[in-house]
Amino acid sequence: MLSNLHERIPQYIRNHKKDFLAFSIAFAFFIVFSIFSILQYYSLGTSAYDLGINAQSLYVFIHKGTFYTPLLNENTLVQHFTIFKFTQVPIYYFFPSPISIMIYENLFIALGGYIVYLLSMKLLSDHIKSVKLLYLTSIGFLLSYEFSPFTESLVSFPFHMMAFLPFFLLLAFYSFLSERRVLHIISLVFIISIHANFIYLVAILLLYEFLFLHTSRGRKVGTWLSAKSKPTGVKNFSYFIVFIVLAYGYLVFAAYMKLRLAGIPSLSVLPTTGETGTPVSSPVTLVLLLFHNPGEFTSIIGTNSGQKIFYLNLLFKSNIYLPLFSPLSLMLLLPYSIYALPSSYSAYYQLGYMYTALVVGSIYISAIIGAYNLIRLGKFIYKHSKSIRLHTKKVYTKLRKSNAWIPVISLIIIVVLIISIPFGLLSPPAVQQTGHGTMSDIFEQNSNGAASFLINVSRNLPPDSYILTENSLMPYFSNDINTYSTPWSPGYYNILPEFRYIVIQNNSLWATQGGNHSLQIIVNNGITNGNYTIIGSYVPANIMILENTHNMTAYIKK
Repeated sequence: MLSNLHERIPQYIRNHKKDFLAFSIAFAFFIVFSIFSILQYYSLGTSAYDLGINAQSLYVFIHKGTFYTPLLNENTLVQHFTIFKFTQVPIYYFFPSPISIMIYENLFIALGGYIVYLLSMKLLSDHIKSVKLLYLTSIGFLLSYEFSPFTESLVSFPFHMMAFLPFFLLLAFYSFLSERRVLHIISLVFIISIHANFIYLVAILLLYEFLFLHTSRGRKVGTWLSAKSKPTGVKNFSYFIVFIVLAYGYLVFAAYMKLRLAGIPSLSVLPTTGETGTPVSSPVTLVLLLFHNPGEFTSIIGTNSGQKIFYLNLLFKSNIYLPLFSPLSLMLLLPYSIYALPSSYSAYYQLGYMYTALVVGSIYISAIIGAYNLIRLGKFIYKHSKSIRLHTKKVYTKLRKSNAWIPVISLIIIVVLIISIPFGLLSPPAVQQTGHGTMSDIFEQNSNGAASFLINVSRNLPPDSYILTENSLMPYFSNDINTYSTPWSPGYYNILPEFRYIVIQNNSLWATQGGNHSLQIIVNNGITNGNYTIIGSYVPANIMILENTHNMTAYIKK
């Protein structure tokens, strides 16, 4: 079966040259994203939240069998019940570095663009009969996705489970269009595995797919969740109900497991959004509030309204407003809207965070279907307008005779891409909404040797030493079961005598956070009282390594 692979693989590539080229483009972005992540890591551009938490919990799981981390003082599954985390265990086992999971994440982010390309090829083939024009348009969507500020936001934020969502969401919809039911269901399961609350997103996606089956394009889809009955029939819709019930059962199970892992003997079957900064506890409560107290509802929605409007406008503008030509598909944004728009927590509607994962997949589905509807509308106008039809034929004849139509179409696509990427890879960092390292400053990353110094220090410290450090330095000590970070680790100031080592970047932002319990104050008091002594330093980055003087001084290679 495998004996003639050396012949079959080249043959397959020859038969799928266009798809292979599109995949190569997406993979090239994966390399670029990974280079940025590596530079970000070696430029002290990462943090304990969320890269350090995930790296440390993976290390602890490999050695202790639990996803515990001192940064939360509990199992990470208590915060977010994500069984997708188990896919990272073998990767971290063989490559025990935070960089490995950053690269793993970047692979899924970049390959989401390839699924966008496949969706475009699948959907637009109805109206774009020219193979070359269809291919160029689909490549345009691929590049638009990869350059999108919302995609780059996922890369800029060092690591988060949510970043895997767009790939599986896009894959689920593509497999639905392709009538690959097994792949479709597997994709939905993976979505829920990333976060139990994504059941809301899956429910909306399945509902949208059912409604899509009633559209002109959807009638070409012969099967949905089952092939045993008509996709649009009542019997097939019952499979949707069964799937949602099972998925909701998983949500209840996840809630039970989270409480059990936290040691709380309780169980709730009520749906919650889990968002920060929102006065209401569930989407149902939010809807009821609209009827019960419209004034309060308006006040909640209006919080940070300027930022919300800017964010949503950028979301549509970066796709040249194509999603607006597909009003039905905008229902895919409902889970995000319920989750984020009522919240006062501005990170939900800013670039530079992982929350763009909730919109980027949905908006590209909407953009492609919007393009489909726009082309369909154009064809309708063309068909019913004689003057437009005659003029178009003249222009087409001239272009065809001069053989200049391909450069013209290519130029149009390039112009559209430039318009659709107002804040992309080449833009200045000032347009970003956060202070995180961004894709736009990829060439300004400067390691200065500090990360290498910290990695070397972590390798030379005794295993399982109690280490106290700050948010931006913690990932370099994540392969230690007892590494704590200021200002996030709960109660670190109550166990100060237990810390054998302190690692600080003197007077840095994170070293001064935490009020009277900031790392800077702890170090200053420790040196003044003679409890800690400096045993190593890296002067260019103002980093110091201190040891508890009650222990033997450890030799640290400089």
